[in-house]
Amino acid sequence: MKLLIDLYKTFSPSGKEQEMKKFIIRWIKENCRNTMIAKDPKGNLYVTKGKSETYPCLAAHLDQVQKVHSIDFEVCRSEDILFGYSKQNKEYQGLGADDKNGVWVCLKCLKKYDALKVVFFVEEENGCVGSQKAVMSFFDDCRYVLEIDRKNGGDFI
Repeated sequence: MKLLIDLYKTFSPSGKEQEMKKFIIRWIKENCRNTMIAKDPKGNLYVTKGKSETYPCLAAHLDQVQKVHSIDFEVCRSEDILFGYSKQNKEYQGLGADDKNGVWVCLKCLKKYDALKVVFFVEEENGCVGSQKAVMSFFDDCRYVLEIDRKNGGDFI
């Protein structure tokens, strides 16, 4: 649960995902061996773990819909429910769960599996800006790509 809460605490609006990228790179270096991380000119992150003839591949995006978080933003927990809150403003604030939940799944899988590729896109909430600039050759040896995201409330991309 700590990793998920740390992701929620890392504010990452579209075009300002630098802190999230730093967090992810640091976390991967500390928790995943045999891993290479590359960036493209747009700022997308490409992660390859292990050696394989072909790889499963996961994708998630680093930005969130919320453009503002209060200085005192905190992640609160009530039993199994997490929510964002500002005491100063006395208001609930979004966690950025879309797509920090996807980032969490990707990081947990990177830690668990020996061979995996993961791509983290920037500026997806602004109309798929990052994925449109993807380095397509990264996917040449991928068996499949699963995007850990959702569209509406009850589906999986």
